Amino acid sequence: MATYQPYNDYSTVTGGGFENNESRPSSGDTTAENRTNTLTPVTIKQILNSTQEIQDGPFVSHGQELQYVCFVGVVRNITDHTSNIYITIEDGTGQMEVRKWTDDSNDMKASQEDSENSGGASQVSQQFQIGTYVKVYGSLKEFSGKKNIQYAVIKPIQSFNDVLAHHLDAIKWHSIATGRISDPANSGSAMSTSVGQSNNNNGSGQSLFVSDNAGSNANTSEGDVRDRVFRFIKEQCANKDANQFAVPIQLVCQTLNIDEDVARQSCATLTDQGSIYPTFDDNNYFAL
Repeated sequence: MATYQPYNDYSTVTGGGFENNESRPSSGDTTAENRTNTLTPVTIKQILNSTQEIQDGPFVSHGQELQYVCFVGVVRNITDHTSNIYITIEDGTGQMEVRKWTDDSNDMKASQEDSENSGGASQVSQQFQIGTYVKVYGSLKEFSGKKNIQYAVIKPIQSFNDVLAHHLDAIKWHSIATGRISDPANSGSAMSTSVGQSNNNNGSGQSLFVSDNAGSNANTSEGDVRDRVFRFIKEQCANKDANQFAVPIQLVCQTLNIDEDVARQSCATLTDQGSIYPTFDDNNYFAL
């Protein structure tokens, strides 16, 4: 796995957290306030600065409810506890510690035996390397006054394009929450990701973000497949618990009669769009 130029050592740069002193629109000025079942791309600073407006309620950052979140960053430290590891992740706006549990039976056995020498690093810790980029998915919770990502899924990033794409998504949803651009016209469809014109539009009719169906019609069939995949996963996940249920990629292929590579590409795109996310592993998905 390729490594990339990390952020400046524990960067003190305050940018990227989307702080501003401008007045923000009231709840009636934006439709982005009730996105509690959406996987929201954020920066670590947004997570750390989020607050609960009501006791035991969702965390809120600049009008966005942060229930399920995802962020990218550089692995700064790994603390191995055999059955689980703590990974310190930094993204240039802040850093936080994420716990990852092992699925390896040898790790669990070593933990149960409480061996003083378990033979070196656990299997789960060997999946990650300091200085590499990862993407984290999970539910934002708070324990003992400290914010945590519950049931975290941590995936190594293979291409730096994924880092850039995540930050663009974070900017987009922050802009929607603060009323700078409009929310997707059809919030019920994962494929409707076109957004309104920027408040700073010069009147040329150009938007800050490109609509999914802009350009040639070459991607129409691909979009139709993604739409079918999303609708199927969404239907299967209705009224289900994300901690105990997920839709296997093989079931998607068999039911929709599509090639596995096509299904995986569709799921990868839907994950980047925040419509679904991997749960137990990269072969099982849950829709939000």
